[in-house]
Amino acid sequence: MILKKQVVDLLSKHVELSKKQINELIETPPSEDLGDYSFPCFILSKKHKKSPKDISQGLVGNIKPKKSIEKIKAIGPYINFFINKKVLAQEILQINQDYGKSDVGKGKTIAIDFSGPNIGKPMHIGHIRSTILGDSLMRLFDFQDYRTVGINYLGDVGLHIGKLITAYELWLDENSLKKDPVKELLRLYIKFCEQENTPYQEGIEEEFQENEWTNKAKEKLKLLELGDKKTHKIWESIQKHSKKGFNKVYNTLNVNFHETTGQSLFSEKGKQVITLAIEQGKAKIEKDSAVYIDLPDLPKKYVLRSNGTASYITYDLGAAIERHKKYNFDKMIYITDFRQSLHFQQLFAILKKLNFNFSSNLQHLGFGTVNFGKEIIATRTGKIILLEDVLKKTIEKAEKEIKKRKTKGNPEKLGVGALKYSFLKNEPVKDVNFSWEQALNFEGDTGPYLQYAYARAASILRKSKFSEKSAKPDKQLEIPDLHTKEIKLLKKISNFPEIITQSTNFLNPGILAHYSFELAQTFSEFYHDCPVIGSKEQNFRLALVNAFKITLKNSLYLLGIEVMEEM
Repeated sequence: MILKKQVVDLLSKHVELSKKQINELIETPPSEDLGDYSFPCFILSKKHKKSPKDISQGLVGNIKPKKSIEKIKAIGPYINFFINKKVLAQEILQINQDYGKSDVGKGKTIAIDFSGPNIGKPMHIGHIRSTILGDSLMRLFDFQDYRTVGINYLGDVGLHIGKLITAYELWLDENSLKKDPVKELLRLYIKFCEQENTPYQEGIEEEFQENEWTNKAKEKLKLLELGDKKTHKIWESIQKHSKKGFNKVYNTLNVNFHETTGQSLFSEKGKQVITLAIEQGKAKIEKDSAVYIDLPDLPKKYVLRSNGTASYITYDLGAAIERHKKYNFDKMIYITDFRQSLHFQQLFAILKKLNFNFSSNLQHLGFGTVNFGKEIIATRTGKIILLEDVLKKTIEKAEKEIKKRKTKGNPEKLGVGALKYSFLKNEPVKDVNFSWEQALNFEGDTGPYLQYAYARAASILRKSKFSEKSAKPDKQLEIPDLHTKEIKLLKKISNFPEIITQSTNFLNPGILAHYSFELAQTFSEFYHDCPVIGSKEQNFRLALVNAFKITLKNSLYLLGIEVMEEM
């Protein structure tokens, strides 16, 4: 909150705590009768050997209020601060398009590994969470002046690649590949799985399958690692066509990366690390030549297969080391399905065992599953729901909704915004039960509701001819006696910077999504009770509407949701 800093500064002169500690301790009272901020004195009790109540009363007598603070009152063990609402209004009316930005991350680098689809396989609905969650966190960190590095780590090696190369040689339909490469590659993969007599599933560890067809795939994988030209050419073709499909989805979602690399790039580095670990006695060799590493309190992890080829964790070891060398990050966050938690615990433990100190700066953010309930997607293939199909259907439904309501709006912005919000409003670790009917609703906690609130504010300003030049009113603008709904909106807008901090610290854009919904609700209440155009408070209220518009736009931007001036 804008005036919270002044409360922190005031307290820092009277209590022996850092400003950071004070900021973290300050609370918002449950009732407006108790003020706008409260500081609990329990933490000071032990040091001063007094009751928290006595400490609060003693401090209140020494703290002199400033113009921005109307009064300070001791209520039990709390010091309660009542802010001057007109001063708050003046502060809020001065905000500009950069509202909410800070420089707390200056000089720090955050790398985020997210999305990461497998080459040769289409992006499925499970990829939506990693992709939009990573994108939102990138925006949040960037908004606070961190150097952000978004990494799309493609699965371009592994047993599924061996399967695809085998299927490509045997059954490829070149015309279908040109017409729809994503569907053709998926057809090939499913056909191989049928021959192998295994179901097509995502997220299943396939390394230790043993049958005639699986062994064919392993041989192709071995040829690829040995640099066989024919195998490598097929692999390059599969990559090229897969990336076209991925980019189509990323363009629709408006998601970008700083680096897109495949696991294969880190094969040699990973093997070098394992070789050194063997020499140091930190990795052991089985009778069949497979290599593993014992880990305290975790299952042992195989890091090389018996035929000498790299396993998934071998690539990840090489990637982590090379990324730290390249970016010297302060933190790297991996965003994947929570079912990969053990893999990342083992990865971090191996790096620590091999004395890579940056291992303590690595974090795995796991997310829950996506459920479609009883809703059916006609284009469902095998056991997966294609993300491209979900996006297409969502945009089509958004267009029908716009026509039904006889309103304006961009179907793609509406549909994609609805889809993103329906996932981001949930805490990452929680499962999501998706429903088109709920996601595209213009009422309630949905993306369209927020986009409509923004469009309504834009419409008010447009009708009043509130130009950009007048968007930042003179500091001398008279602040009228404030309506309770005006005060509520002012306070909600002022919370925005702190919400950004919380969303970033907890790696949870859901906090920001919830705030956005409350902000839009508060604006709706204000608009209902406080006429704007034609009222005697018009100038002030237009400036307040503009401040709301700026705040909601920035909030939705951080969620990766585009706004529309008309709906």
